[in-house]
Amino acid sequence: MGIKSHSEKFRGLKTASGDTKDKAQSNHQKMTEGSVPFLVMSLSVSTMGTMLVATTYNLVDTYFVASLGRSQVGAVGIMFSVMSLIQAVGYTFGIGAGSLISRLLGKKDKEKAEQVLICAFIAAIFLGTVMGVTGLLYLKPLVRLLGATTTIEQYALDYGIYIMIGAPVMCGAYVFNNCLRSEGKPYLALLGISLGGMTNVLLDYLLIKIFDIGVAGAGISTLAGQGVSLIVMFICFSRGKSVIRLVWKRITIKCSLYWEIIKTGLPSFWRQGLTCLAVILLNRSCMKYGDDAVAAMSIANKIFAVLFALLVGYGQGFAPVAGYNYGAKKPDRVRHAVLYAVISATIAMIGLGVALYYFAPGIVSLFSQEQAVSDISIVSIKAHAVSMPFMPSCLICGILFQAIGKEGLATLISAARQGIFFLPLIWILPIYFGTTGIAVTQAAADILAGIFSIPFLIYSLKKGNCKTIKNTKS
Repeated sequence: MGIKSHSEKFRGLKTASGDTKDKAQSNHQKMTEGSVPFLVMSLSVSTMGTMLVATTYNLVDTYFVASLGRSQVGAVGIMFSVMSLIQAVGYTFGIGAGSLISRLLGKKDKEKAEQVLICAFIAAIFLGTVMGVTGLLYLKPLVRLLGATTTIEQYALDYGIYIMIGAPVMCGAYVFNNCLRSEGKPYLALLGISLGGMTNVLLDYLLIKIFDIGVAGAGISTLAGQGVSLIVMFICFSRGKSVIRLVWKRITIKCSLYWEIIKTGLPSFWRQGLTCLAVILLNRSCMKYGDDAVAAMSIANKIFAVLFALLVGYGQGFAPVAGYNYGAKKPDRVRHAVLYAVISATIAMIGLGVALYYFAPGIVSLFSQEQAVSDISIVSIKAHAVSMPFMPSCLICGILFQAIGKEGLATLISAARQGIFFLPLIWILPIYFGTTGIAVTQAAADILAGIFSIPFLIYSLKKGNCKTIKNTKS
Protein backbone atom coordinates (compact mmCIF):
# COMPACT_ATOMS: atom_id res chain seq x y z
CA MET A 1 0.00 0.00 0.00
CA GLY A 2 2.84 2.39 0.93
CA ILE A 3 4.62 1.82 -2.41
CA LYS A 4 1.41 2.24 -4.38
CA SER A 5 0.47 5.35 -2.49
CA HIS A 6 3.93 6.83 -3.07
CA SER A 7 3.76 5.96 -6.78
CA GLU A 8 0.35 7.59 -7.16
CA LYS A 9 1.60 10.68 -5.37
CA PHE A 10 4.62 10.86 -7.71
CA ARG A 11 2.40 10.54 -10.78
CA GLY A 12 0.17 13.28 -9.39
CA LEU A 13 3.12 15.61 -8.94
CA LYS A 14 4.36 14.83 -12.43
CA THR A 15 0.93 15.53 -13.91
CA ALA A 16 0.70 18.82 -12.00
CA SER A 17 4.14 19.80 -13.29
CA GLY A 18 3.09 18.93 -16.83
CA ASP A 19 -0.08 21.01 -16.47
CA THR A 20 1.96 23.99 -15.29
CA LYS A 21 4.30 23.68 -18.28
CA ASP A 22 1.35 23.43 -20.66
CA LYS A 23 -0.17 26.52 -19.07
CA ALA A 24 3.07 28.46 -19.44
CA GLN A 25 3.52 27.33 -23.06
CA SER A 26 -0.05 28.28 -23.96
CA ASN A 27 0.36 31.68 -22.34
CA HIS A 28 3.68 32.24 -24.16
CA GLN A 29 2.10 31.42 -27.52
CA LYS A 30 -0.82 33.77 -26.86
CA MET A 31 1.44 36.67 -25.90
CA THR A 32 3.92 36.31 -28.76
CA GLU A 33 1.66 35.21 -31.63
CA GLY A 34 -1.81 36.55 -30.89
CA SER A 35 -3.31 39.69 -32.43
CA VAL A 36 -1.55 42.71 -30.90
CA PRO A 37 -4.65 44.96 -30.72
CA PHE A 38 -6.66 42.10 -29.22
CA LEU A 39 -3.96 41.40 -26.62
CA VAL A 40 -3.64 45.05 -25.61
CA MET A 41 -7.41 45.45 -25.35
CA SER A 42 -8.09 42.14 -23.59
CA LEU A 43 -5.32 42.66 -21.04
CA SER A 44 -6.31 46.29 -20.55
CA VAL A 45 -9.93 45.56 -19.66
CA SER A 46 -8.92 43.86 -16.43
CA THR A 47 -5.96 46.15 -15.70
CA MET A 48 -8.18 49.21 -16.11
CA GLY A 49 -10.69 47.61 -13.77
CA THR A 50 -7.92 46.85 -11.30
CA MET A 51 -6.54 50.40 -11.39
CA LEU A 52 -10.03 51.87 -11.20
CA VAL A 53 -10.92 49.89 -8.08
CA ALA A 54 -7.52 50.59 -6.49
CA THR A 55 -7.90 54.34 -7.08
CA THR A 56 -11.46 54.51 -5.80
CA TYR A 57 -10.27 53.47 -2.30
CA ASN A 58 -9.41 57.09 -1.55
CA LEU A 59 -12.32 58.48 -3.58
CA VAL A 60 -14.81 56.31 -1.67
CA ASP A 61 -13.30 57.48 1.61
CA THR A 62 -13.66 61.09 0.40
CA TYR A 63 -17.30 60.51 -0.60
CA PHE A 64 -18.34 59.12 2.78
CA VAL A 65 -16.20 61.58 4.74
CA ALA A 66 -17.71 64.52 2.78
CA SER A 67 -20.83 64.28 4.95
CA LEU A 68 -18.68 64.95 8.04
CA GLY A 69 -17.28 68.32 6.91
CA ARG A 70 -14.63 70.03 4.80
CA SER A 71 -11.88 69.60 7.44
CA GLN A 72 -12.39 65.83 7.35
CA VAL A 73 -12.26 65.88 3.55
CA GLY A 74 -9.04 67.87 3.79
CA ALA A 75 -7.61 65.23 6.17
CA VAL A 76 -8.16 62.46 3.62
CA GLY A 77 -6.52 64.67 0.98
CA ILE A 78 -3.52 65.28 3.25
CA MET A 79 -2.93 61.55 3.71
CA PHE A 80 -3.26 60.95 -0.03
CA SER A 81 0.38 62.02 -0.38
CA VAL A 82 1.40 59.34 2.15
CA MET A 83 -0.51 56.72 0.18
CA SER A 84 1.32 57.91 -2.94
CA LEU A 85 4.65 57.34 -1.17
CA ILE A 86 3.57 53.84 -0.09
CA GLN A 87 2.52 53.19 -3.69
CA ALA A 88 5.94 54.42 -4.83
CA VAL A 89 7.63 51.64 -2.86
CA GLY A 90 5.06 49.01 -3.81
CA TYR A 91 5.17 49.91 -7.50
CA THR A 92 8.97 50.03 -7.52
CA PHE A 93 9.10 46.36 -6.58
CA GLY A 94 5.82 45.40 -8.26
CA ILE A 95 6.40 46.97 -11.67
CA GLY A 96 10.14 46.28 -11.49
CA ALA A 97 9.48 42.59 -10.82
CA GLY A 98 6.61 42.55 -13.33
CA SER A 99 8.75 43.91 -16.15
CA LEU A 100 11.45 41.33 -15.45
CA ILE A 101 8.88 38.53 -15.17
CA SER A 102 7.34 39.42 -18.55
CA ARG A 103 10.72 39.26 -20.26
CA LEU A 104 11.79 36.11 -18.40
CA LEU A 105 8.58 34.31 -19.36
CA GLY A 106 9.12 35.53 -22.93
CA LYS A 107 12.43 33.64 -22.74
CA LYS A 108 10.70 30.70 -20.99
CA ASP A 109 12.82 31.12 -17.84
CA LYS A 110 10.05 30.29 -15.34
CA GLU A 111 12.37 29.44 -12.43
CA LYS A 112 14.07 32.86 -12.49
CA ALA A 113 10.65 34.53 -12.81
CA GLU A 114 9.50 32.79 -9.62
CA GLN A 115 12.66 33.92 -7.84
CA VAL A 116 11.99 37.52 -8.86
CA LEU A 117 8.41 37.26 -7.53
CA ILE A 118 9.25 35.99 -4.06
CA CYS A 119 12.22 38.35 -3.59
CA ALA A 120 10.21 41.40 -4.67
CA PHE A 121 7.37 40.46 -2.32
CA ILE A 122 9.62 39.99 0.72
CA ALA A 123 11.54 43.22 0.03
CA ALA A 124 8.32 45.23 -0.39
CA ILE A 125 6.84 43.88 2.86
CA PHE A 126 10.06 44.74 4.72
CA LEU A 127 10.28 48.31 3.42
CA GLY A 128 6.55 48.80 3.94
CA THR A 129 7.00 47.81 7.59
CA VAL A 130 9.88 50.26 8.00
CA MET A 131 7.75 53.04 6.49
CA GLY A 132 4.76 52.16 8.67
CA VAL A 133 6.70 52.09 11.95
CA THR A 134 8.53 55.33 11.12
CA GLY A 135 5.26 57.01 10.15
CA LEU A 136 3.55 55.97 13.39
CA LEU A 137 6.44 57.31 15.48
CA TYR A 138 6.43 60.69 13.74
CA LEU A 139 2.82 60.99 12.60
CA LYS A 140 2.06 64.38 14.16
CA PRO A 141 5.01 66.29 12.64
CA LEU A 142 4.38 64.39 9.39
CA VAL A 143 0.82 65.63 8.92
CA ARG A 144 1.98 69.17 9.66
CA LEU A 145 4.71 68.85 7.05
CA LEU A 146 2.16 67.57 4.54
CA GLY A 147 0.15 70.79 4.81
CA ALA A 148 -2.49 70.13 7.50
CA THR A 149 -4.08 73.25 8.97
CA THR A 150 -4.82 73.40 12.72
CA THR A 151 -8.45 72.39 12.08
CA ILE A 152 -7.47 69.48 9.81
CA GLU A 153 -4.59 68.10 11.90
CA GLN A 154 -6.48 65.89 14.37
CA TYR A 155 -8.64 64.35 11.66
CA ALA A 156 -5.52 63.59 9.63
CA LEU A 157 -4.02 61.83 12.66
CA ASP A 158 -7.18 59.77 13.19
CA TYR A 159 -7.20 58.67 9.55
CA GLY A 160 -3.44 58.39 9.11
CA ILE A 161 -2.75 55.89 11.88
CA TYR A 162 -4.53 53.14 9.93
CA ILE A 163 -2.83 54.10 6.67
CA MET A 164 0.58 53.68 8.34
CA ILE A 165 -0.42 50.33 9.89
CA GLY A 166 -1.47 49.19 6.42
CA ALA A 167 1.78 50.25 4.68
CA PRO A 168 3.33 46.72 4.48
CA VAL A 169 -0.02 45.23 3.44
CA MET A 170 -0.39 47.76 0.61
CA CYS A 171 3.19 47.26 -0.58
CA GLY A 172 2.73 43.48 -0.74
CA ALA A 173 -0.59 43.83 -2.57
CA TYR A 174 0.96 46.16 -5.18
CA VAL A 175 3.68 43.58 -5.90
CA PHE A 176 1.20 40.73 -6.39
CA ASN A 177 -1.10 42.95 -8.42
CA ASN A 178 1.59 43.95 -10.92
CA CYS A 179 3.15 40.49 -11.15
CA LEU A 180 -0.20 38.87 -11.98
CA ARG A 181 -0.70 41.41 -14.76
CA SER A 182 2.82 40.95 -16.08
CA GLU A 183 2.33 37.24 -16.71
CA GLY A 184 -0.87 37.87 -18.66
CA LYS A 185 -3.30 36.99 -15.83
CA PRO A 186 -4.76 40.42 -14.97
CA TYR A 187 -8.21 39.05 -14.17
CA LEU A 188 -6.77 37.41 -11.05
CA ALA A 189 -5.41 40.78 -9.96
CA LEU A 190 -8.82 42.30 -10.70
CA LEU A 191 -10.49 39.66 -8.51
CA GLY A 192 -8.26 40.48 -5.54
CA ILE A 193 -8.54 44.25 -5.90
CA SER A 194 -12.32 44.11 -6.51
CA LEU A 195 -13.01 42.05 -3.38
CA GLY A 196 -10.85 44.47 -1.40
CA GLY A 197 -12.69 47.44 -2.91
CA MET A 198 -16.09 46.01 -2.02
CA THR A 199 -14.88 45.42 1.53
CA ASN A 200 -13.74 49.04 1.71
CA VAL A 201 -17.09 50.42 0.49
CA LEU A 202 -19.14 48.21 2.83
CA LEU A 203 -17.06 49.11 5.89
CA ASP A 204 -17.05 52.82 5.00
CA TYR A 205 -20.84 52.75 5.02
CA LEU A 206 -21.08 50.77 8.25
CA LEU A 207 -18.38 52.56 10.24
CA ILE A 208 -19.15 56.13 9.12
CA LYS A 209 -22.88 56.13 8.42
CA ILE A 210 -24.15 53.49 10.87
CA PHE A 211 -21.66 53.41 13.78
CA ASP A 212 -20.60 57.08 13.45
CA ILE A 213 -16.89 56.41 14.04
CA GLY A 214 -15.94 59.38 11.87
CA VAL A 215 -12.84 59.77 9.73
CA ALA A 216 -11.11 56.91 11.59
CA GLY A 217 -13.73 54.60 10.09
CA ALA A 218 -12.47 55.47 6.61
CA GLY A 219 -8.92 54.53 7.65
CA ILE A 220 -10.06 51.20 9.11
CA SER A 221 -12.01 50.46 5.92
CA THR A 222 -9.00 51.12 3.72
CA LEU A 223 -6.77 48.89 5.86
CA ALA A 224 -9.31 46.04 5.79
CA GLY A 225 -9.87 46.34 2.03
CA GLN A 226 -6.14 46.21 1.27
CA GLY A 227 -5.80 43.19 3.57
CA VAL A 228 -8.51 41.29 1.70
CA SER A 229 -6.84 42.08 -1.65
CA LEU A 230 -3.47 40.80 -0.41
CA ILE A 231 -4.94 37.54 0.92
CA VAL A 232 -6.86 36.78 -2.30
CA MET A 233 -3.81 37.36 -4.54
CA PHE A 234 -1.58 35.42 -2.13
CA ILE A 235 -3.91 32.43 -2.55
CA CYS A 236 -3.73 32.79 -6.35
CA PHE A 237 0.06 32.53 -6.32
CA SER A 238 0.22 29.83 -3.64
CA ARG A 239 -2.42 27.51 -5.12
CA GLY A 240 -1.12 27.42 -8.71
CA LYS A 241 -3.83 29.65 -10.19
CA SER A 242 -1.15 31.76 -11.86
CA VAL A 243 1.56 30.88 -14.41
CA ILE A 244 4.31 31.27 -11.82
CA ARG A 245 4.02 30.27 -8.18
CA LEU A 246 5.13 31.68 -4.85
CA VAL A 247 8.03 29.32 -4.07
CA TRP A 248 9.64 30.21 -0.76
CA LYS A 249 12.78 28.18 -1.35
CA ARG A 250 13.69 30.50 -4.23
CA ILE A 251 14.42 33.37 -1.82
CA THR A 252 17.98 34.61 -2.27
CA ILE A 253 20.18 37.14 -0.50
CA LYS A 254 22.00 38.09 -3.70
CA CYS A 255 22.05 41.88 -3.86
CA SER A 256 22.34 41.78 -7.67
CA LEU A 257 18.79 40.43 -8.07
CA TYR A 258 17.27 43.02 -5.75
CA TRP A 259 19.17 45.78 -7.55
CA GLU A 260 17.91 44.49 -10.88
CA ILE A 261 14.32 44.67 -9.60
CA ILE A 262 14.81 48.13 -8.07
CA LYS A 263 16.61 49.48 -11.15
CA THR A 264 13.83 48.28 -13.42
CA GLY A 265 11.16 49.69 -11.11
CA LEU A 266 12.94 52.98 -10.44
CA PRO A 267 10.91 54.95 -13.02
CA SER A 268 7.78 53.93 -11.10
CA PHE A 269 9.37 55.14 -7.88
CA TRP A 270 10.12 58.52 -9.40
CA ARG A 271 6.66 58.71 -10.94
CA GLN A 272 4.86 57.91 -7.67
CA GLY A 273 7.42 59.65 -5.46
CA LEU A 274 7.05 62.85 -7.45
CA THR A 275 3.27 62.45 -7.19
CA CYS A 276 3.71 62.41 -3.42
CA LEU A 277 5.89 65.54 -3.56
CA ALA A 278 3.41 67.23 -5.89
CA VAL A 279 0.49 66.59 -3.52
CA ILE A 280 2.51 67.92 -0.57
CA LEU A 281 3.42 71.11 -2.43
CA LEU A 282 -0.17 71.47 -3.63
CA ASN A 283 -1.51 71.16 -0.09
CA ARG A 284 1.05 73.59 1.28
CA SER A 285 0.17 76.09 -1.45
CA CYS A 286 -3.48 75.75 -0.42
CA MET A 287 -2.76 76.32 3.29
CA LYS A 288 -2.78 80.13 3.11
CA TYR A 289 -6.21 80.02 1.47
CA GLY A 290 -7.67 77.87 4.28
CA ASP A 291 -9.65 74.64 4.48
CA ASP A 292 -11.80 75.54 1.45
CA ALA A 293 -8.83 75.38 -0.92
CA VAL A 294 -7.40 72.20 0.67
CA ALA A 295 -10.78 70.44 0.46
CA ALA A 296 -11.41 71.68 -3.11
CA MET A 297 -8.12 70.37 -4.46
CA SER A 298 -8.58 67.12 -2.55
CA ILE A 299 -11.93 66.56 -4.30
CA ALA A 300 -10.63 67.57 -7.75
CA ASN A 301 -7.56 65.36 -7.48
CA LYS A 302 -9.56 62.31 -6.40
CA ILE A 303 -12.04 62.72 -9.27
CA PHE A 304 -9.30 63.14 -11.85
CA ALA A 305 -7.31 60.26 -10.34
CA VAL A 306 -10.11 57.87 -11.33
CA LEU A 307 -9.87 58.85 -15.02
CA PHE A 308 -6.07 58.86 -14.89
CA ALA A 309 -6.25 55.35 -13.41
CA LEU A 310 -8.08 54.18 -16.53
CA LEU A 311 -5.22 55.46 -18.68
CA VAL A 312 -2.60 53.90 -16.40
CA GLY A 313 -4.53 50.62 -16.47
CA TYR A 314 -4.57 50.73 -20.26
CA GLY A 315 -0.82 51.36 -20.29
CA GLN A 316 -0.22 48.48 -17.90
CA GLY A 317 -2.27 46.22 -20.15
CA PHE A 318 0.07 47.24 -22.97
CA ALA A 319 3.23 46.67 -20.86
CA PRO A 320 3.27 42.83 -20.77
CA VAL A 321 2.67 42.74 -24.54
CA ALA A 322 5.76 44.90 -25.04
CA GLY A 323 7.79 43.02 -22.42
CA TYR A 324 6.89 39.52 -23.61
CA ASN A 325 7.66 40.32 -27.24
CA TYR A 326 10.85 42.12 -26.32
CA GLY A 327 11.97 39.00 -24.45
CA ALA A 328 10.94 36.85 -27.44
CA LYS A 329 12.97 39.18 -29.76
CA LYS A 330 10.00 40.39 -31.82
CA PRO A 331 10.53 44.16 -32.10
CA ASP A 332 7.97 44.58 -34.89
CA ARG A 333 5.24 43.43 -32.51
CA VAL A 334 6.55 45.85 -29.88
CA ARG A 335 6.28 48.76 -32.33
CA HIS A 336 2.81 47.63 -33.39
CA ALA A 337 1.70 47.57 -29.75
CA VAL A 338 3.10 51.06 -29.10
CA LEU A 339 1.43 52.64 -32.11
CA TYR A 340 -1.91 51.01 -31.38
CA ALA A 341 -1.81 51.90 -27.66
CA VAL A 342 -0.98 55.58 -28.24
CA ILE A 343 -3.58 56.18 -30.97
CA SER A 344 -6.43 54.33 -29.25
CA ALA A 345 -5.68 55.90 -25.84
CA THR A 346 -5.55 59.43 -27.31
CA ILE A 347 -8.93 58.99 -28.99
CA ALA A 348 -10.41 57.69 -25.73
CA MET A 349 -8.94 60.57 -23.71
CA ILE A 350 -10.43 63.14 -26.11
CA GLY A 351 -13.89 61.62 -25.56
CA LEU A 352 -13.50 61.41 -21.79
CA GLY A 353 -12.09 64.93 -21.65
CA VAL A 354 -15.15 66.38 -23.41
CA ALA A 355 -17.48 64.50 -21.04
CA LEU A 356 -15.51 65.55 -17.95
CA TYR A 357 -15.55 69.23 -18.98
CA TYR A 358 -19.31 69.20 -19.55
CA PHE A 359 -20.29 67.27 -16.40
CA ALA A 360 -17.75 68.87 -14.01
CA PRO A 361 -20.31 70.87 -11.95
CA GLY A 362 -22.59 67.87 -11.46
CA ILE A 363 -19.71 65.60 -10.43
CA VAL A 364 -18.39 68.10 -7.88
CA SER A 365 -21.86 68.51 -6.36
CA LEU A 366 -21.70 64.88 -5.21
CA PHE A 367 -18.84 65.77 -2.87
CA SER A 368 -19.50 69.35 -1.77
CA GLN A 369 -22.36 71.87 -1.67
CA GLU A 370 -20.16 74.72 -0.41
CA GLN A 371 -19.78 77.37 -3.12
CA ALA A 372 -16.15 78.30 -2.37
CA VAL A 373 -15.05 74.66 -2.46
CA SER A 374 -17.07 73.85 -5.59
CA ASP A 375 -15.78 76.84 -7.59
CA ILE A 376 -12.11 75.87 -7.16
CA SER A 377 -12.81 72.18 -7.82
CA ILE A 378 -14.69 72.90 -11.06
CA VAL A 379 -11.87 75.10 -12.42
CA SER A 380 -9.34 72.35 -11.67
CA ILE A 381 -11.43 69.56 -13.22
CA LYS A 382 -12.11 71.54 -16.41
CA ALA A 383 -8.39 72.26 -16.75
CA HIS A 384 -7.69 68.53 -16.34
CA ALA A 385 -10.26 67.79 -19.07
CA VAL A 386 -8.37 70.02 -21.53
CA SER A 387 -5.06 68.29 -20.71
CA MET A 388 -6.28 64.70 -21.13
CA PRO A 389 -5.51 64.24 -24.88
CA PHE A 390 -1.85 65.12 -24.20
CA MET A 391 -1.37 62.44 -21.54
CA PRO A 392 -1.21 59.13 -23.47
CA SER A 393 2.02 59.97 -25.32
CA CYS A 394 3.87 60.58 -22.04
CA LEU A 395 2.45 57.59 -20.18
CA ILE A 396 2.78 55.00 -22.96
CA CYS A 397 6.29 56.20 -23.80
CA GLY A 398 7.45 55.83 -20.19
CA ILE A 399 5.84 52.41 -19.81
CA LEU A 400 7.42 51.22 -23.08
CA PHE A 401 10.96 52.13 -22.03
CA GLN A 402 10.40 50.52 -18.63
CA ALA A 403 8.99 47.33 -20.18
CA ILE A 404 12.01 46.87 -22.46
CA GLY A 405 14.55 47.66 -19.74
CA LYS A 406 15.65 51.19 -20.77
CA GLU A 407 15.50 52.53 -17.23
CA GLY A 408 17.25 55.84 -17.92
CA LEU A 409 14.80 57.00 -20.58
CA ALA A 410 11.86 55.61 -18.60
CA THR A 411 12.94 57.62 -15.54
CA LEU A 412 13.31 60.80 -17.59
CA ILE A 413 9.83 60.46 -19.11
CA SER A 414 8.31 59.50 -15.75
CA ALA A 415 9.86 62.55 -14.07
CA ALA A 416 8.49 64.96 -16.69
CA ARG A 417 4.90 65.17 -15.48
CA GLN A 418 5.26 65.64 -11.72
CA GLY A 419 8.87 66.80 -11.64
CA ILE A 420 10.34 68.70 -14.57
CA PHE A 421 7.18 70.70 -15.27
CA PHE A 422 5.01 70.53 -12.14
CA LEU A 423 7.60 71.72 -9.61
CA PRO A 424 8.34 75.11 -11.23
CA LEU A 425 4.68 75.65 -12.18
CA ILE A 426 3.36 75.13 -8.63
CA TRP A 427 5.71 77.88 -7.52
CA ILE A 428 5.07 80.34 -10.39
CA LEU A 429 1.33 80.06 -11.19
CA PRO A 430 -0.10 80.72 -7.68
CA ILE A 431 1.96 83.93 -7.44
CA TYR A 432 0.16 85.42 -10.43
CA PHE A 433 -3.22 83.65 -10.38
CA GLY A 434 -3.88 82.67 -6.73
CA THR A 435 -6.19 79.68 -6.24
CA THR A 436 -6.82 79.50 -9.99
CA GLY A 437 -3.08 79.02 -10.51
CA ILE A 438 -3.08 76.17 -8.00
CA ALA A 439 -6.14 74.63 -9.68
CA VAL A 440 -4.59 74.51 -13.17
CA THR A 441 -1.00 73.59 -12.28
CA GLN A 442 -1.30 69.83 -12.79
CA ALA A 443 -3.15 70.22 -16.08
CA ALA A 444 -0.51 72.61 -17.42
CA ALA A 445 2.23 70.16 -16.40
CA ASP A 446 0.41 67.30 -18.16
CA ILE A 447 0.17 69.26 -21.42
CA LEU A 448 3.87 70.16 -21.37
CA ALA A 449 4.89 66.57 -20.44
CA GLY A 450 2.84 65.19 -23.34
CA ILE A 451 4.50 67.51 -25.84
CA PHE A 452 7.94 66.75 -24.32
CA SER A 453 7.52 62.98 -24.77
CA ILE A 454 6.46 63.02 -28.45
CA PRO A 455 10.03 63.08 -29.90
CA PHE A 456 10.98 60.11 -27.70
CA LEU A 457 7.91 58.24 -28.89
CA ILE A 458 8.75 58.90 -32.53
CA TYR A 459 12.32 57.75 -31.89
CA SER A 460 11.10 54.44 -30.44
CA LEU A 461 8.88 53.78 -33.49
CA LYS A 462 11.49 54.34 -36.20
CA LYS A 463 12.60 51.16 -37.95
CA GLY A 464 16.17 52.46 -37.97
CA ASN A 465 16.15 52.23 -34.20
CA CYS A 466 15.04 48.58 -33.99
CA LYS A 467 18.42 47.62 -32.63
CA THR A 468 17.73 49.85 -29.65
CA ILE A 469 15.01 47.44 -28.66
CA LYS A 470 16.77 44.30 -29.78
CA ASN A 471 20.10 44.89 -28.16
CA THR A 472 18.98 46.35 -24.86
CA LYS A 473 20.07 44.22 -21.96
CA SER A 474 17.21 42.36 -20.37
